[in-house]
Amino acid sequence: MNLTFHRIVTRRLLAAGLMLGLAGTAHAARSDWESPEAIVQALYETISADAGAKRNWDRYRALFLEGARMSLAMDSKIGSGIIGMGSEDLVTQTETAYAATGFHEIPLVTRVERHGLMASVMSSFEIRLRRSDEKPLMRGLNHFQLLNDGERWWIVSNVGIVETPTSPLPKDLLPADAAGDD
Repeated sequence: MNLTFHRIVTRRLLAAGLMLGLAGTAHAARSDWESPEAIVQALYETISADAGAKRNWDRYRALFLEGARMSLAMDSKIGSGIIGMGSEDLVTQTETAYAATGFHEIPLVTRVERHGLMASVMSSFEIRLRRSDEKPLMRGLNHFQLLNDGERWWIVSNVGIVETPTSPLPKDLLPADAAGDD
């Protein structure tokens, strides 16, 4: 009896907490969160745009559970360290740094592990200012943690790294045509 009550209360609290994040979903398509692959693809689409183009930040906001965090570890000519931010901080950074130049984060290989209502998504990517750029500025890995509330998937967090000469992308996260190149 006590265990049943605890489960009911836990489910209701979880549902109520997840519902708080639904306010921003009006501008996103249901297909954006129907699977772990779809929500990660929607994220890449919403943060990528040409110079001067307007991004759909309402769609972007609808992908994240309230309080979601993102962190990136870097060791490059640009700088070294760990950058941590909330999902809204990325909006400000992207608009400030890339509105005039463009910015495209393009997924290369995406691997998903699902365990019930939880998913872990590892996704390699490359960055280009313009899709037509001959070579990417950089490549890296994103590791997304997702939860499903029984209705849809939510991005809870993302931890990323930028590729370095001493830490190249793993071969299993390179596109098939590039995996053999050295």
